[in-house]
Amino acid sequence: MHIANLSVADALTSLRSAEQGLTSAEAEKRLREFGPNRIEEIRGEPQWRQFFRQFTHFFALILWVAAALAFFAESRSPGEGM
Repeated sequence: MHIANLSVADALTSLRSAEQGLTSAEAEKRLREFGPNRIEEIRGEPQWRQFFRQFTHFFALILWVAAALAFFAESRSPGEGM
């Protein structure tokens, strides 16, 4: 069951807490076990590289080759397409 659907007492019990908060000993124990409560920034791949990578996956390369062949065929015999 989702914690938002529980009563206050049941939610606190499931979190092993109380209305007054955690004891200092419990807070220290959780800090050692889980580490500090902060969000760390994760460096990702730059957006420009993500954009250009979209043009180099297998299916995109097949489309590039097909487009090149179509342009080549049109330059050799213009107007003979559909």
